[in-house]
Amino acid sequence: MVMIFVKATDKAMAGLRAKLETAYKASGGKKVNIISHSMGGLLVRCFMSMNHDIFSKYVNKWICIACPFQGAPGCINDSLLTGLQFVYGFESFFFVSRWAMHQLLVECPSIYEMLPNPNFEWKEKPIVQVWRKNPEKDGTVELVLYEATDCVSLFEEALQNNELNYNGKTIALPFNMSIYKWATETRRILENAQLPDTVSFYSIHGTSYETPYDVW
Repeated sequence: MVMIFVKATDKAMAGLRAKLETAYKASGGKKVNIISHSMGGLLVRCFMSMNHDIFSKYVNKWICIACPFQGAPGCINDSLLTGLQFVYGFESFFFVSRWAMHQLLVECPSIYEMLPNPNFEWKEKPIVQVWRKNPEKDGTVELVLYEATDCVSLFEEALQNNELNYNGKTIALPFNMSIYKWATETRRILENAQLPDTVSFYSIHGTSYETPYDVW
């Protein structure tokens, strides 16, 4: 998986450009085909947005496999609220715990970049459903729905007291608005990307409701 972050993509952009030039020359001047998976597709799209002429010059076909161009709300929303658990049972003792992974993800730029795109015209809008106590109704528990544009306020509230104890010190780890703002800039660059007329584009992705964590 390639992490794309506006403040740290210069090296990745230069590396991709060099590889395209090398492949183009090695093929005797024939345009190359790119296959990207997951966040690798976002790296390519970011490159295309920032280097449109170069992309048009060197690329013939671009094939994407499960690239989350509009975010991955199912997985990301859950990750910010509860963390990730890769394995269960006895094997879980040999891997990073769900809580520790949650604390790491709160500071991970890619997590913020994969929040659902609020500007996309979703056929069915991604939502977060949370059971919450309503203080105005004697603490009655109610199911509250949050759409893409409401999620940030939910995460801010849920993580406002989140903290980590390290070497006897308490470190605050709330929802990081600075990273979120940078991620928003990344989204702007991605949305401005235009596919050159000379490049063929193919996107392979799943749409099954049986895989709720894969919303592309």
